[in-house]
Amino acid sequence: MNSQTERTRLAWRRTILALLVVGGIGAVHLATAGLVELAVLTGLVTVAGCVAAMRRLTVLRVAGTPLPAWEPAVLTVSSCLLALSVIFAG
Repeated sequence: MNSQTERTRLAWRRTILALLVVGGIGAVHLATAGLVELAVLTGLVTVAGCVAAMRRLTVLRVAGTPLPAWEPAVLTVSSCLLALSVIFAG
């Protein structure tokens, strides 16, 4: 496999992780501060960014090797944890 392609895929994975972490922390902070509308908006922006990054990863994946079996599970679990933290923070 091309090492440049692999580095690009890893960079997009880091981008998704950063979006989930920063968006999750921001949403939880806003929800606990009583700004539920802004928390929801933060969550929507986070989801939109993750969808765009996942789309780019999908395009790279089609051109490269198949997806490891554990990757969708990690993204699903992290998304569920983000949603639960926003729900139970308030």
